Amino acid sequence: MILAGFAAFAWTLMPAAAQSIPRTADGKPDLSGYWNLPYMPNLAFGKEAEVPYTPAGAEAFKNRDAKDDPTGLCLPPGMPRIMHSPFPMAIFQTRDQIAMLFEYQRIWRLIDISGHGHNTDTGPTFMGDSIGHWEGDTLVIETTSLNDRSWLDTTGHQHSAKLRVLERLRRTPQGIMLEETVNDPVMYSKPWTHENLLKPLEASAGLPMLLEYFCNDNNVDIQHLVGTKSGSGNQ
Repeated sequence: MILAGFAAFAWTLMPAAAQSIPRTADGKPDLSGYWNLPYMPNLAFGKEAEVPYTPAGAEAFKNRDAKDDPTGLCLPPGMPRIMHSPFPMAIFQTRDQIAMLFEYQRIWRLIDISGHGHNTDTGPTFMGDSIGHWEGDTLVIETTSLNDRSWLDTTGHQHSAKLRVLERLRRTPQGIMLEETVNDPVMYSKPWTHENLLKPLEASAGLPMLLEYFCNDNNVDIQHLVGTKSGSGNQ
């Protein structure tokens, strides 16, 4: 009874924000639900001069061309770009696994949080291999085994197959605060971080929460895509 009374007293001392967030049966913050993803076409918006490019990274960004955007060829957006696509996603949460279902290209992620290490049996892929763990009320996700065929964002920040993405998801009364750190020693001289808030998706009358989305494979109109690359390669 003494312990129970102390636990109840400690709960009353917790910050109001921590008390007001939904929790699962085992006490973890509940991330499940439908969420609007914040569209971030440029992860370096407002801080472009601060991006720590390596010479290779600076050259790749300088010579980017919008018509080469991999998603224009119906390729998956990869990580972390999928987390900033302007379409909603659903999260389903269990004690050992987090599932993220994206409306965009009907892509899904399975994040193991049971304590297993990375899966080393598969080669580099667009979405990579994600594992997570809880640090207090923050879910920390590390994604590795990513190929180099995607862009970090629509603007054209690129990456190599050495990319590792570290995500920190924290439930708040307003939604899910997402912090992402890009770590790619080939393209960037040090890790760099950005963050944004995922807000709950409000249901639309008569529509499902996630709509059907298909990208047109074998697009015969590719030849008509308009590029942005000029002679200087810096527009």
